[in-house]
Amino acid sequence: MKSLLLVRSAFHRLTGIPCLIVLTALPCSGVAVAGENKEPTLTVTADAASRTGSYAEDSATTATRTAAPRSETPQSVSVVTPQVIRDYQVKSVNDAVKFVSGVTQGNTLGGTEDGFVKRGFGANSDGSIFLDGVRSNQGLSMDDTIDRVEVLKGSASLLYGILNPGGVINLIGKKPQYEWNTHVSGETSSFGGGAGSVDVTGPLGNGLAFRLIAERQREDYWRNFGVNQHTLIAPSLSWFGEKASLNISYVEYKYDVPYDRGTAFINKKPVNIPYNQRLDDSANHAWGKNKRLNVNYAWALDDTWDTHLNYAWMQRRYDSNEVRATAINTTTGIVSRRADANRGFNHQTTYLSWDIGGSPTLWNRQHDLMLGVDYEQNETYKARSYRGKVSKTFNMYDPIYGEEPVLNSSTYADPVSNIRTNLYSRSLFAKDSIHLSDQWIAVLGGRLQRYTQTASHGNDNPVSTLNDRGDAFLPQMGLVYKVLPDVSLYGSYSRSFTPSTQTDDNGNVASTEKGATWEVGTKWQAMPALSATLALYRIDEKDMSVFINGVTRDIPEARSTGAELEVNGELTEDWNLIATYGYDKTEIIEDGVNPENVGNRLVNAPRNMGSLYLSHAMRFSWLPGELRVGGGGRYVGSRAGDPENSFTLPDYTVADAFIAWDSRLVGKHTQLKLNINNLLNKHYYESSAGNLRVIEGEPRVVYVQASVDF
Repeated sequence: MKSLLLVRSAFHRLTGIPCLIVLTALPCSGVAVAGENKEPTLTVTADAASRTGSYAEDSATTATRTAAPRSETPQSVSVVTPQVIRDYQVKSVNDAVKFVSGVTQGNTLGGTEDGFVKRGFGANSDGSIFLDGVRSNQGLSMDDTIDRVEVLKGSASLLYGILNPGGVINLIGKKPQYEWNTHVSGETSSFGGGAGSVDVTGPLGNGLAFRLIAERQREDYWRNFGVNQHTLIAPSLSWFGEKASLNISYVEYKYDVPYDRGTAFINKKPVNIPYNQRLDDSANHAWGKNKRLNVNYAWALDDTWDTHLNYAWMQRRYDSNEVRATAINTTTGIVSRRADANRGFNHQTTYLSWDIGGSPTLWNRQHDLMLGVDYEQNETYKARSYRGKVSKTFNMYDPIYGEEPVLNSSTYADPVSNIRTNLYSRSLFAKDSIHLSDQWIAVLGGRLQRYTQTASHGNDNPVSTLNDRGDAFLPQMGLVYKVLPDVSLYGSYSRSFTPSTQTDDNGNVASTEKGATWEVGTKWQAMPALSATLALYRIDEKDMSVFINGVTRDIPEARSTGAELEVNGELTEDWNLIATYGYDKTEIIEDGVNPENVGNRLVNAPRNMGSLYLSHAMRFSWLPGELRVGGGGRYVGSRAGDPENSFTLPDYTVADAFIAWDSRLVGKHTQLKLNINNLLNKHYYESSAGNLRVIEGEPRVVYVQASVDF
């Protein structure tokens, strides 16, 4: 038994990833498993994760809720590896998805939330961002605790329940290691300010290991006023026994960020003011605290079966001020503005799941079986809203700032106060990957989901606006054919549904969306550390909702048809490549508000997008250590700004570059690194939430970072 524990510890050191991910459903390398049918998975997982410095990952957990070869998954899966995150100074989910095809920024609620369009569908707070397999309500989910990012394209409702059909972005956290290490890092930015962090991990004996991550950041915002700042503290503890394992993690994140609705497009073009000039006011910001707790327990029942119990709790509490533009006169320069404020946001998520999985041999066929139940409760609440009167004193050609929201009975807005939206979900799910032969794998599964959704608003005059109950059966079918050991073909069909927790500026809740996804593709392991994926897809979505200038718009039916190509990994020793291309034809099939919109493109969905990044490691006799250089760019095509397609965000190409020196100058490892984002200082527009809410991309910024490992 002691030797088994040592083997587990060795795997943990190799992978740098916990074997127990939240919602894990099948055996993985950290749980006491044996049997010939499991060894290939163990080998692939260890090899993939231990390939330090690589831009490729052979396995992923998001598509199967356990570490599994991507070539045996009948869906497209992208992985942004730890090395990519380190090289390109990934600070947000938006930074991460620029290395992924088919994903672009959507409505971000003024930069206070992650919002993405995936294969044509998605918005902020759409439930598609996950943290260690649990739906995130944290707003801005990327922080220093994240190890890597996995993106599962298409519907993932079989495994994750309520989702839109575009896909899942799963942020996987760093876990305690069984080898002592202290990582200290500091950086400064050309915008002004910087950040510092410390990451300590190591064994405590008797199967225990701990990790503590702390970070403090204060950086000037790139526009003419504003500050980004946060403080992070994140302890975690892991334990591995003879047959069981336990992981407990906690994160507390206090933040204060600008609330920036961007610029405006009038008569199909941006208003004629400096790129960095804001139309709102210095009072605009959101401040609060995020908390999350994850507890995961695994038990090996025998050599074939194991079971997992998972609990997660998340809370996001914050307040916000927003002086917002309501109309613009480009002749006089007068911007009609309203000073609003919101107090007492409290978003809470509780998640509990139990599952049992294994890889038995039944009827002379290997089966990768998973059976589970889960319960999820999402509660969103806003205590008080204040709505000012529209003023016309601000001139964008001669701006004078200083307007602030007034918080008293004269501005209190009862209809958009005491807003409660509750969504309760209970599910039973099952999945079976049947190895029909050495070449054929059939995937069958389904989720039976029962949900209850309520919504209400008002303190003085309480009104119930929604009381919906229902059941949904969400099937998934897939087939994988391994033409050669390194080449596979696949096809899949799946369904999704999304009862929304989003509310617009008037307190309205978005419609329940229903989607169907068809996908075929091929995966090729070109070299041991170089992989390629080609996917063709079609998604049909009914009753989708978009938010335009703060008002909910329902689109009864929409469609997305496209193709994606990704190549990731090592071309040769010391050369790493990321190459992506995405083609996406989106269209409105039916529009009850404006029938003339039929055939129009969906908001924020480019027809063409692509990226190319390359890095190279070099060693010189006159320079101790290793020198890494890299860079590349991404292209995003033009995008519709609203369902009417009344204006268009122009296409753009943005380049990034870095140079890093790794050595043993101090401690076990020292790195000095320079990153330049938006190398050519391109002015571009990332996303639209309406013509008065167009988000601009960051200009050129330089980061200088130094880090030491002891």
